Amino acid sequence: MKKTFLIILTLIGFVTFGQENKLDRIDYEVILIESDSTLTETEFDWTELTGITTDGGGILKVWRNKNQICKIVEEIGLSYGRIRTTIYIENGLPIKIIETEENFGQKNGELNYTELNEVFRATIYVFDWENDESKIERVGKRNLSEGNCSTFDYKPILERAKKATAE
Repeated sequence: MKKTFLIILTLIGFVTFGQENKLDRIDYEVILIESDSTLTETEFDWTELTGITTDGGGILKVWRNKNQICKIVEEIGLSYGRIRTTIYIENGLPIKIIETEENFGQKNGELNYTELNEVFRATIYVFDWENDESKIERVGKRNLSEGNCSTFDYKPILERAKKATAE
């Protein structure tokens, strides 16, 4: 019985340690992308790309190394704040996705458009994009959007970025 218990604890340790190594590797790749001064940034009007108009407009920023996309930021302005999605890409596949919601502050019962407060953040570490294997860390509560169930919910952003940079 003790041997079985020890084996189970050992396996749990390997799985936990293995996942931490994956998270560290993904964070390291993100640091490399962020610090790569050779990447070129291109900005697009989100409304023109999607045909959808929002109160605060929107932008799509794409960072590329030659023809390969390394980072995408989609920012959509809404009546009460904004939603920002950042996707880091390695070898054509997302490795980390950060989605934030920010609400405008309140001052004397009115919206204060100079103040944004982060109310929600989801950090998604993607281990296997094709099989939807990931780890999601959430902080706060969504106010402006619905929750995503899958990493595939971010696929339209990837397609939008590919289409925008191909033109």
